[in-house]
Amino acid sequence: MSPDGASQLLKDIHVQAPRFFLVACVVCLCYWFWDEDLHGRESVYYNVSLPSTGIQPPFPGETNFTDFHNTGSGTIQIVEQIKNGTYTNGPFNSSELVAPFIRYRETFQVAPAYNLSSCQIEKVMTTISGSIFCYITNTSEFVAQKRRISTETYTTRLCLNQNSYENFTAVQEVLGASKTEYTIVRDPISRFLSGFVNKCIEEGRYSKERCFACEGDMACFVEQLYFLMMLAQTGEFTKFHYELAHFSPQTWYCNFKQHLYNYKILRYKEGKDGVAELSHELDAIYRTAHVPEEIRQEIHKELCFGKTYHTTSGTAEMRKAHGILMNNKTLLTTVIRMYYYDFIVFNFTLPVPVSS
Repeated sequence: MSPDGASQLLKDIHVQAPRFFLVACVVCLCYWFWDEDLHGRESVYYNVSLPSTGIQPPFPGETNFTDFHNTGSGTIQIVEQIKNGTYTNGPFNSSELVAPFIRYRETFQVAPAYNLSSCQIEKVMTTISGSIFCYITNTSEFVAQKRRISTETYTTRLCLNQNSYENFTAVQEVLGASKTEYTIVRDPISRFLSGFVNKCIEEGRYSKERCFACEGDMACFVEQLYFLMMLAQTGEFTKFHYELAHFSPQTWYCNFKQHLYNYKILRYKEGKDGVAELSHELDAIYRTAHVPEEIRQEIHKELCFGKTYHTTSGTAEMRKAHGILMNNKTLLTTVIRMYYYDFIVFNFTLPVPVSS
């Protein structure tokens, strides 16, 4: 190409770039103006008549939220069977499965002015969720310091040690009777792989003891993690452990054993359109809590266009880790044993039929 031709091409790109950006904005923001009825979406809401547990589902009278797992009280029955030990685990020996509903970790982000809280599950948008609550509760300071929801980091975040609680009962005292409580869950395989890449590969480069000093060896890590989970569920291991805190089954968070039905439960969306769709569902929750529209619009925009600094989605390391796990039946079976009840309770599909 001649110098004149190259120069003209650069000019054309410069002229067209704003148009491309505008189109992207329109595509993403169309979610904002859609009918905000959540019926038929993948989000999970406990809004059904429960068996004689004495627990009442949230938001009585709401009609625009889907039933738990979109299957009615049948799935509630499965959860109750798991709790009382009568659920049949298919091909698995129950003694080899990591038990569900251990009360291991509770971390909440709270916006008292809106009676709003989110229970944080590690490797499920915890950093950006903290940024959202910081923006909701400290909007003026957040804007004045030119912060962005999508670029906050854990160590340098504005709301360090703010809005955070580590006890379910304490959160209830802050929220009062009229409250909105939610959490986000993620496909167990995707969550495990994201955690492995972030903690064992990326952090492992500068912290050799990370992930049991396995130096990126997934088989080594899974063996040690499975052993630690089996020990922790007996109550013999109660102290904080970095790997256990980040890789525990999702049913071990949020005091789910006693308060599973308190929460509106959303499912993390994978794929290129996943975050925009999840943003639409989060907005419906924030709207229910009466968060002002201008704040909600900024949250939606940041979720659509932003990307957190340590996201692993779509990276070469993530693809490699996925291949290692999915091509090793023994390894995959162990991971399923660790997270089996996450698949069942939160209605995720087991990746392959396996036998014990």
